[in-house]
Amino acid sequence: MDSSNSPHQTAWTIVNFSTLPLWLAMIIAPKSRLTKALIDRVAPLHAALSVFYSASLISSGVKAEERIDFMSLESVQRALQQPEGMLAAWTHYISFDLFVGSWIWRRSLAEGRSARLSLLLTWWAGPMGLGLFLARNRLPFRLP
Repeated sequence: MDSSNSPHQTAWTIVNFSTLPLWLAMIIAPKSRLTKALIDRVAPLHAALSVFYSASLISSGVKAEERIDFMSLESVQRALQQPEGMLAAWTHYISFDLFVGSWIWRRSLAEGRSARLSLLLTWWAGPMGLGLFLARNRLPFRLP
């Protein structure tokens, strides 16, 4: 079944691309006025992602044949097999990673240090980038 034109695929694409300009700005031009303007105005994007997340989560719950047991790997796996469940989870990741990335960006500017690698890793692998950022003050060398 080709899902490239499905509403779920369209939503997936929109969610994925919604944060792209912010990540690129923070990584490529962290000190620019444009980056600051974008990050200072990110609240409406977080609000939109929150609404979409909530709608996807509720839709997933309504359509589910069982109540999700978050203590059961199999139950969570079944929930994520549904498009609405996966969209909710992915939107959660996208929104929280951007929130954490914005925090890293602000902290790095305040400290006068680059955080490009931490930001890139946060964008691509959330906790890995945050962990690197938090550990960098303990490293015996400077990171990019």
